[in-house]
Amino acid sequence: MKTATPELICLACYRDRLASVCENADGYKLFEIRDDKFYPAGLLSLPSKDPMDRTSAILACGVTTFLCGAIRNQTRRSLEAGGITVLPWITGSETQVLRGYLKDSLADLAMPGTGV
Repeated sequence: MKTATPELICLACYRDRLASVCENADGYKLFEIRDDKFYPAGLLSLPSKDPMDRTSAILACGVTTFLCGAIRNQTRRSLEAGGITVLPWITGSETQVLRGYLKDSLADLAMPGTGV
């Protein structure tokens, strides 16, 4: 997957893995994707456990793609309405997810019972 312009993606993580449920993430980790590589771009400070506060924080920082496990429909709709591509129902370590994203093989990391 060749990226012409840098892209900012966000992973909803619990420690070093994607959180099973987006709203239970303890950190939103940012990565810049350019030239078929990923580069750490920071950690988004989570203002509270409120899903709308978290959504506002993601929308404010320029994220283009949000990768997560399960996600509330309202949260997903809010992110997509703000122009963010949401890729839900993913599981795996940060590295697995980032490599899967770069290789366009996230379907290999789909949560059981989902058709990503």
